[in-house]
Amino acid sequence: MHALRLALFGTASKRSITAVISIAVFYGAGHLIHGYIDTTAGSPGGSFVLVALWVALGAIAGLCSTIALGDLIFHRGFSREFLKDEMAELDARISGEATEEVDDEELELATAGRDAGIRFGLYFLFFAAAHVLLSDYLAGGFFSRYSHPGVAVVHMRSDDPKVRREGMNMLATRLDFRVTPEVEKVVLEALGDADEGVAARAAFVAGTLEIDGAAATLAGLIEQREALAFTGLIALGQIGGEQARKAVRTLADKPNAMAEPQALALALGLLKVPAIERLKAIHAAAGDDEEVRLAVVWALGQLKDPRLLDDLAKALDDPSLAVRCAAAYGLRDLIKLDAYAPLKRAFEKADPDAVCPEKNIPVQEGGRTLRLVAQRHYMLTLLHGLASTDHPELLTWLVARQDDTEEFKTRTYMKTMWEDLRKKEKDGRLNHIKRNLALQKAQEAAQKEAAGSDGGAGDGGAAGPDDTADGGAR
Repeated sequence: MHALRLALFGTASKRSITAVISIAVFYGAGHLIHGYIDTTAGSPGGSFVLVALWVALGAIAGLCSTIALGDLIFHRGFSREFLKDEMAELDARISGEATEEVDDEELELATAGRDAGIRFGLYFLFFAAAHVLLSDYLAGGFFSRYSHPGVAVVHMRSDDPKVRREGMNMLATRLDFRVTPEVEKVVLEALGDADEGVAARAAFVAGTLEIDGAAATLAGLIEQREALAFTGLIALGQIGGEQARKAVRTLADKPNAMAEPQALALALGLLKVPAIERLKAIHAAAGDDEEVRLAVVWALGQLKDPRLLDDLAKALDDPSLAVRCAAAYGLRDLIKLDAYAPLKRAFEKADPDAVCPEKNIPVQEGGRTLRLVAQRHYMLTLLHGLASTDHPELLTWLVARQDDTEEFKTRTYMKTMWEDLRKKEKDGRLNHIKRNLALQKAQEAAQKEAAGSDGGAGDGGAAGPDDTADGGAR
């Protein structure tokens, strides 16, 4: 060991060269290790060994830095003390050749270096940590990237499908990271994995992370692998963007997508694709499948198309409370005066104790909640729809219906609605609605009168040939 110390640190120039070389090796190896793990490594155990090697090289660089600067940061005789041959001195003492005389300079150095061991340890830890942290910073935060999603990505490059599935599960349990090109690459590759579990998890991750580049791959996956159609459609809906919309429009008439009507309707709704006829066809074929009817009504509501008012109003009579709640949300979002009548009827015949059940888009474990229907008192849900209409009749209707329910939030909201409408009326903000309603009534009356006149003329036309214009007087 003494010979090695002399070879590496025997002179000031040797100490400097050793420190520079150790630091260069550490940063160079770190750059190679980071790049290999980020882009190529496929063995979780091997990647861990490489990370440990990188940290060890950082410790060596910290040790060499501490020794090279010892005379400056400890005391001027540090290097001489460090290079002493303890075994030779011990042999000399045993043989009686050692002298007990200690000159003043050695006494001064011994006094100055009394706590050098503790300080050496602290400086060594400081320099080692500084090198590792600086290397980590230069690599763009390798430590945090490796802990997640790096380890998961390494798993996903493995040749073993069990390891790949484990990696995909690791990635899916924590989705709070920036999508790097490496992550996108392994997710896209995993979509084509022969193992259905890996491919399904990859579709989920692609959708949750909103990886735009996965849209075309997901579309092909849905067309070719029926078992993955449901997961793929939901993922496309989550991705969003024009590529996903284009893919879902194309898939709407494909057999595998049509075999999953609920997922297809949800994807169309998430992407707000105006495939109204396809959605109506899905609803017509749904029969007793409540989940499919709910998905269709929710998707129609997402379009916010005034032409769908009658379809949403009809859904207020659906036997499923969840579907009726979704229809109420859809009518609320239309913000149409004509929604007043169906919503009013639904409120007047509603069960006072009915509560909308919470319904969410079915996603895999670990995905964010995408709500279709919130858990809320049904009458309150209908009131939110009625409030969007600003119909002037609500001022008297709310007063007349205030005892329809004992539910506190619903009664409180009715009061708030009435106060808001009253203020709008005082400010004149309901005048245009009143004029439109008056005009509409006048037009309806005129149409009825015209229809009555046409009926009278028809009867008169049926008179006999002897009838005259003055009632038949001769």
